[in-house]
Amino acid sequence: MDRVAELMFRAGMIRVGRFRLTSGIESPYYIDLRKLYSYPSLAREIAETMIARINVYRFEALVGIATAGIALASYVAALSGLPMGYVRSERKEHGTMSVVEGAVEGLRVLILDDVATTGGSIERAYRALREAGAKPVAAAVVVDRCQGARERLESLGLEFASLFTARQLIESLRRKGLISEGDYERVVRYIESFKKS
Repeated sequence: MDRVAELMFRAGMIRVGRFRLTSGIESPYYIDLRKLYSYPSLAREIAETMIARINVYRFEALVGIATAGIALASYVAALSGLPMGYVRSERKEHGTMSVVEGAVEGLRVLILDDVATTGGSIERAYRALREAGAKPVAAAVVVDRCQGARERLESLGLEFASLFTARQLIESLRRKGLISEGDYERVVRYIESFKKS
C-alpha cells in the first residue's frame, strides 16, 4: 500500500496545506481522487485493491457518489463485472429528474466514494438509494479520515471499509520521505484531535 500512497501523492491526489472540506471542516491535508480519471494504471491498481477489500460483503451492484466515487466505481465495476449506478449531488431538473442513475432498484448495493470524513455524503447517498428502492448494505472508501464516518454509517446499519485510514496514509508518506517532519506532525495532531472529541 506504500506504493499506492506514493503514486497518489506524486499525482497530486494528496496535498498538505490549508483546505476547507465538504463538511466545512478546515484540514491541513486534502485528498482529491477526482484526478483518478487521468491515471488509468493507478486507478486500476486502486480498483483491484478495493475489489479484494470489499469481496467479504454480500452485494449485487456498486454505486458511486458524484464525482470522485463515480470514477472509482467505474473501474471496480469494469474489473469485477458487477453492475454499477451512481448518485448525483443534486436532483436532475429535466428528463427523469432522478438523483440515482442505474438499474439498482431491488438490489443489495455497496456505495463507493473516494474519501469519508463525517460520512454525510455517504449517508445522503444511502437515503437516496433507499428512496429509489435499492438496498444499501455497505460502503467503502479509499481513505477514511477517521472523523466520525465509520460510527455514523454503522449506526445506519451499513458495513464500512477503507483501503487506508488517514493515519496509515500519512505514516506511509512519512516513511517514503514525501512529507516534511513538520507537516507530518501537524497532520497527526489534527488526526488525533478527532479522537478526543
